[in-house]
Amino acid sequence: MNTSQTRARSGRQDGSISVEFALMLVFFFMPMLIGIIDFGQILHAQSVVARAAREGVLAAARNQDIPTAVDGYMQNAGYDTSLAHIATAGSRVAGEPVMVTVRYDTSAMVIIPWQGISPNMTQVVATATAQQF
Repeated sequence: MNTSQTRARSGRQDGSISVEFALMLVFFFMPMLIGIIDFGQILHAQSVVARAAREGVLAAARNQDIPTAVDGYMQNAGYDTSLAHIATAGSRVAGEPVMVTVRYDTSAMVIIPWQGISPNMTQVVATATAQQF
């Protein structure tokens, strides 16, 4: 076998390795990267919604308007307040507990349509409880 045939085979192997790497990148690494980005966005949304629920319950404990406090925090965090649903439970009587639940629809935030894979990933929910002062 002469050296020119060996070089030609070596060049073909290098080309096939490049094609295999490109296919692996497209079909393995890109979906994994997109999943990591989606998970990060949902995790951040959970953190923001939990803090918004705490702000709402603190407003309730101070006898202030709950939706204003929750919406204010969500807007400051850069979230669309029209996707948030705020529910309250309990009485606003001194010494009685008040519970604020905030639900936020995350289906518009993610790249992969998770509602077909896991329905729990289409919204984040947080609840906070405090006593009225």
